[in-house]
Amino acid sequence: MTTEFELYVPGTSRNLLDAVSVLSEHNINLDTIAARRVGDKYVLRFVTALEEECRRTFMKADLHFKERKVLVIEMEDKPGEWLNAVNLITKGGVELEGSYLLGQKGAKVRYVFVVDDYAKAKTVACQIAECSHD
Repeated sequence: MTTEFELYVPGTSRNLLDAVSVLSEHNINLDTIAARRVGDKYVLRFVTALEEECRRTFMKADLHFKERKVLVIEMEDKPGEWLNAVNLITKGGVELEGSYLLGQKGAKVRYVFVVDDYAKAKTVACQIAECSHD
């Protein structure tokens, strides 16, 4: 299982950098990250292999965060593959809440899919793609 962490950081870019530097100071590497400004705060979503260390670090730093299970699907790096995966997931009755690239290795890419029903999405998606093993 892969966990996505979500952190809301109010204020300026400097506040965002300060919050993320807490992870760096504890040698927590981010496998992927997505950040954007929404109103007067930044929304930061990321995946790390050091999930428990991340939780402890945020708690010690008194940074409020959310976490949720996300689906990771590995697929061929060719046109239409991401669209096919989303189509399969949504036809299975699962709503897509977000998606972003986790990484690429050779002819394969791995995407994170944030969904409203993780178990259902995993069952549907693993029928045709290589899902990360829990």
